[in-house]
Amino acid sequence: MENLLISDENLTGLQEKVILITGGASGIGRATAQFCLDLGAYVIIGDLTSPKTPFENANNLKFVQTNVAQWESLRNLFIEAEKWFGRIDHVFAGAGLSMTPDFMEVKLDENGLLLPPNTQTVDVNFTGSLNTAHLAIAYMTQLAKNLTTGTGSIVLIASAAAFQNFPATDYAVSKHGVVGMVRGLSGKMKGQVRVNCVAPSWTDTEFLTAFVAVLKKVGAPLQTPEAVARSVALLFADQQRTGDIIYSWGGNYREINNQKGGLLDHALKLMSLPEKAEGFVETLMEFQRKHLEQQSS
Repeated sequence: MENLLISDENLTGLQEKVILITGGASGIGRATAQFCLDLGAYVIIGDLTSPKTPFENANNLKFVQTNVAQWESLRNLFIEAEKWFGRIDHVFAGAGLSMTPDFMEVKLDENGLLLPPNTQTVDVNFTGSLNTAHLAIAYMTQLAKNLTTGTGSIVLIASAAAFQNFPATDYAVSKHGVVGMVRGLSGKMKGQVRVNCVAPSWTDTEFLTAFVAVLKKVGAPLQTPEAVARSVALLFADQQRTGDIIYSWGGNYREINNQKGGLLDHALKLMSLPEKAEGFVETLMEFQRKHLEQQSS
């Protein structure tokens, strides 16, 4: 499998596009927001707290305090985006949390009854991304007042942790879920909204501040948030990409899902599947749709 080269020529076409980014006040979300502003886009960011330092080219930037784990708060971000800009062209679900150390820790309440696990990371990384995608699809299709040339697109953020054993359970679960979301939505929304994903390896963000020295000591290929932002921008700009997952490590890129020799290709061979599962599912869903129509008539 060859590495993917992302040249400046690959990133044209984002000028004056309206781009909504969750988690845009820091880390990969902020780097993506700044990168898109530099390319001439209009950007609206939603985050729990406002950016600590100013953006460059900030005249085209709007901020809305947003909690992606709360539906009403997230919905308000989209409402405000359309009020300001009249449309939404691209969405990056960049909000995320790191692992919760006590996720599977056994805790009892005052009556000695087992308490549920702390699902905060899953609520933000997975459910928040799912709800962001749901809102994005709605505002790019049924609720869209207008879109510029081409279909709208959604970029979700998974992780290299989604493709290997990773003992931070809640984080791994959430990122595996995001990969499933891409595979479920990209075929379903074909021709309407492009759905893609980035899957960065170790990235030097606030999440890793306390661990950077250790990671460097063991030789982990750290990359900057700006490197990941570049892959997000490519998925926005390239109208041919849907269902892609761009893995990045140390500033290198590789599309690992759709290309020959990629994950889907290997799954077909490894499992000896007679054809892609989506063919069966599409047939079943069409059968179910007709059955429901007959029942209601």
